[in-house]
Amino acid sequence: MLTSLLSYRSAVFGLLLLGAAGAPAHAGAPGLSAALEAAWQRWPEGRTLTARRAEMQAGQAAAQNRLAAPPTLGLSQRRQQGAQAARETELSLAAPLWLPGQYAARQLVAHSGADELETQLAQARLTLAGEVREHYWALQAARASRQEAGQHLDHLSALADEVLQRVRAGDLARTDGMLAQQEVLAAKVGLTLAEARLQEAESRYATLTGLAAPEDEAEPGAAIAPAAAAATALHPGLQAAHSAIRSAQAALQLSRHSRSEPPTLGLALRREQADGSAVNRSISLALQIPLGSAARNRPQETAALTRLETARADAEQIERQLAAGLALAQQQALAAEQALAFARERSALGREHSVHIEQAFRLGERGLAERLRAQALLHEAEAAQAQQRVALGLALSRLQQARGVLP
Repeated sequence: MLTSLLSYRSAVFGLLLLGAAGAPAHAGAPGLSAALEAAWQRWPEGRTLTARRAEMQAGQAAAQNRLAAPPTLGLSQRRQQGAQAARETELSLAAPLWLPGQYAARQLVAHSGADELETQLAQARLTLAGEVREHYWALQAARASRQEAGQHLDHLSALADEVLQRVRAGDLARTDGMLAQQEVLAAKVGLTLAEARLQEAESRYATLTGLAAPEDEAEPGAAIAPAAAAATALHPGLQAAHSAIRSAQAALQLSRHSRSEPPTLGLALRREQADGSAVNRSISLALQIPLGSAARNRPQETAALTRLETARADAEQIERQLAAGLALAQQQALAAEQALAFARERSALGREHSVHIEQAFRLGERGLAERLRAQALLHEAEAAQAQQRVALGLALSRLQQARGVLP
């Protein structure tokens, strides 16, 4: 049957949009911004990155220390036997010290690592925002599909009641009543499937955010505008890539200042006394400077150079991808806007056509098959309009995502 086939097509269309659209929620439900915050608190990667802040802070504090390693304390005693017995005691303190270049390079590494973590946090938050947006619009699509399926069943049920009354009155054949009842049963199947998809979408959204879906809300600032030359300059993904470059440069600088071990400064207090003689005390200061070479540190420098070139290549690739993604998102938003205009026009024509066929059917000028076909076409047009409205909202959300804007 035509209507059954169209109902099946509508159900399949809803399944295809399940991963990319959504529906209005209960009144008073939090907005997308609150949903993102709730999802962030539940997201393992976000919690891990947030916990690393303490690690970065500890690294910055350690970089402020002028000592390359903990100091060492030494105590030694010597006793000379014989006619001139003597006793010698020495207390020493030694500590390795960073050279000025090493100290500044370590601080730069610590600060660049902290900055890189912050950009990674922003990038991770934007990634999660994309998931929240996709799940939200998936729920919007499922609820729109459920609403259209319910309205379609109501229309067919009313039509079936009218047909059965005319069958009992002898105006229509008994087979027309059977056909109308079959269409009602097919619509009930479609509604059941739509409700199942809605429950699945609600479950996925609640699992991600722990909240009920908000009302249908437009993304703030989600206007379709031409792409700017530097539209992606402040994108968290590109900021993270540039931060990785700075971190690699800091690591390279540190490796170049670490061709030898840090020098060690020592201080010793010595006390000497022979039997019957006065006590002699002395203070000694010692400096040990390890000798290094470029060959010794070449592996570390080479690895740092490789990391730097990789970070630069990644940044260039990410910049190209973000620019292409933004241009594509703008094109898709424009296409969705135009498609919605066509869907509205089609739905208006479908309603007008259905009214004329309905009037002709009641006057006996049209058969039941034509009436059912007109109803099926109207249902398909209205369902397409509802889904296209959701598709436009999804396209605008993806445009904001491509711009690097959080909900």
